[in-house]
Amino acid sequence: MRKGYAVVRSARSRLDSLVLVPPSPDDWPRITAEHLSLLDGRTLNFCARVPQGLTASSASLLLGSSSPVVVPLTLVQRGDGYVEAQGTAVLDLLEADSGRPHPMPAGVRRFLLAAGQWRLSVVFTDAAGKDHRFAVAKAPRLMPDGPTISEPVREDGTYCRLIASGTGRAYVSLGRDDTQAEIVSVRIGWSEVTLEGRLVNAPAEQCRGDVALVRRNGKEGRVVPATWHGDTFVCSLTPADFGDLGAKEQIYDVRLQRPHRRPLKITRRRTDVRTPGDVFRMPYRLLSAQDGTALRINPYYTPVGSLAFRAAHLPSGC
Repeated sequence: MRKGYAVVRSARSRLDSLVLVPPSPDDWPRITAEHLSLLDGRTLNFCARVPQGLTASSASLLLGSSSPVVVPLTLVQRGDGYVEAQGTAVLDLLEADSGRPHPMPAGVRRFLLAAGQWRLSVVFTDAAGKDHRFAVAKAPRLMPDGPTISEPVREDGTYCRLIASGTGRAYVSLGRDDTQAEIVSVRIGWSEVTLEGRLVNAPAEQCRGDVALVRRNGKEGRVVPATWHGDTFVCSLTPADFGDLGAKEQIYDVRLQRPHRRPLKITRRRTDVRTPGDVFRMPYRLLSAQDGTALRINPYYTPVGSLAFRAAHLPSGC
């Protein structure tokens, strides 16, 4: 089963890097960037070699087709005789801009873009003023085996990613994820487990609800009140909240129950760690109930990242 989940996650990862759009007339000719990356999830870095036989007097990176966003590029002479066009720009989602000042490094501009997929092109202008336009091809992956992914998670729930079309054309994708409930911390004490979480991508009026423990065998679970502070919530789980358990281990899935809305899985905190299942592990612990019995408990994350508990009462005399 674990191998099956691994295959599914791998397939989803490959699909997430593709946006299936039909070919467009400007898909060719192509140019492959020497470097194309999104540092900190918002700073676009681009470098491309000027094609042989073309003498460029200026260059620009274009985002979009009609009324594109123009990022000026700097031409740099390399020691091997080639010329490179280099540039850096900060990209943010227009609808998420709060109007707060955003200090920019000298020479770097910030662009506010609407949600969607923005195709990348580069234009070289020769001395006669003629433009030579190239579609930017998907760049090779950076650090495929590194400990973190190259596009980190944004705290505000928005995203900016480099993706590719089915034909291999490079795009920048901006948008906002769906409403999610994620874990901030899990603290295991002597007699209770304290969950702290937050609701991401939800307006203030939706930041309410309680935590539900749903037994994996399909029986209805128990709802435990949560205390809210803005978009964060805190909930304490005691042995009694897990109901009547025997010595046989049971599994409980954790949900956030919101009034008049579908329950949300409470998931692992979004992270840029490439293999979070190998990093975020929680131990088995014992909780003492008021009647003196002991509950063996193990919070863990399922292969898809949602929080669950393994729990069982210890037989008397242990």
